Amino acid sequence: RSILGEEALKENLFLRDVSGRLTFVIVSGRYTSDQRASLASRAEGELGSYVDTSGFSVATPDELFDDTLSNLSLARPIAVAHSRFTGIANVVDRRMVGGDWLRTPEPVAGPPARFVFAGLKGGVGRSTALCVVAAHLSVRGRRVLAIDMDLEAPGLGNMLLESDTLPEFGLLDYFVELEVGTDLDDSFFADLTGPSWLGGGRGRIDVIPAIGKRSLSYPANVLAKIARAYLAKGTPDIPATFSDHMKNLVERFADPLRYDAVLIDARAGLHETAGAAIVGLGAEVLLFGADESRTYAGYELLFAHLGTLTGEGGDEWVSRLQVVQARAPQDSQARVRFAERMDELQRKYFAPPQALTGADLNLSELKDAFEVEWADENAQAVEALMSEDPWPPAVAISEDNRFRSFDPVKDRSVLDERSYGSPFAPLLEMVTEIVDSRLETANSHR
Repeated sequence: RSILGEEALKENLFLRDVSGRLTFVIVSGRYTSDQRASLASRAEGELGSYVDTSGFSVATPDELFDDTLSNLSLARPIAVAHSRFTGIANVVDRRMVGGDWLRTPEPVAGPPARFVFAGLKGGVGRSTALCVVAAHLSVRGRRVLAIDMDLEAPGLGNMLLESDTLPEFGLLDYFVELEVGTDLDDSFFADLTGPSWLGGGRGRIDVIPAIGKRSLSYPANVLAKIARAYLAKGTPDIPATFSDHMKNLVERFADPLRYDAVLIDARAGLHETAGAAIVGLGAEVLLFGADESRTYAGYELLFAHLGTLTGEGGDEWVSRLQVVQARAPQDSQARVRFAERMDELQRKYFAPPQALTGADLNLSELKDAFEVEWADENAQAVEALMSEDPWPPAVAISEDNRFRSFDPVKDRSVLDERSYGSPFAPLLEMVTEIVDSRLETANSHR
């Protein structure tokens, strides 16, 4: 600001390269060469190795051979709070990995409805809930595709498939074959799914496991395959990431004439694949957690990042982030505490900074401004509507010892409606409503 003026941060952006070093990119062309040289010298002197020291600590998009940097809308606004400056900096990140977390959130996809089951740690019943939802939908005659995206802790194949129905390939093979440039044909994709016993002749449940029969035949190769699966795959002309390929796979199978719902089990934590699932699939995202300090600390990191992203339709995608309290105790205070803490975090990072709420308005001042009959309840209704949060309130899955050691292959009764109906009721009601609504919309368009 002292060298380029007060508007410099609004008109230009920072580029952070894969090593974390900064370049100040001059988008506006109104600065002199002396100003640029002065800024570069001072930045290198004060920041040292934290800026590009190869002569590009201050540069234009042309000098960086990247015309996309001329578009300020591609930058993320990052809040800066420092003793010397408080405000917003425009930042473009370049990453070797982690780039899927920076993508523009996909607009809502479907039909069929898609649900991502995500969380920051294992052991909170995420995969169990997916199996219960699949069972519930199939009982109602729905056709379900379940996909295991957790390559490092695969589980759905063991829960929903028996050995004789395990497909030849799994999701891991899909990514590995893409890496070596295999031309994947229809026969490969046919060998990627297996029918689950859980369908029971009512609905249908197909499963794409993380690990298929072929990999299990050569288990010593699996860890090396996982390492290769995360590599970015594409061409100089058509760049592609893990998220692109995952989206392509889901689109290939997400035929509304074939399935009514797609359930995706994401990897726990903040890994690249979790970003692909949460941001890149246009799904309803179910965020699982427990009433624990580490849950709140972890979700603050996630929400703080997601709060810097803007979807194609604005912030519509925020309304598809559904918090789920896993294994919630019967104690109502614990449930209220969890809901309030998560709502507080969502409000902190997702609420528009200049949001106009009912609290900001005195609607009674307008009652004489129009020739209409005014009622106080009208003002209350409008104020309630304007103060409504864009994200849904948390739902709870009740603690139930029957689901602690969840192994439906050994004990199929746990996926009987009489077992799961009560503890999972709020979640099942919500999912069923979304699936039915999408089906109704799809049928009306046929």
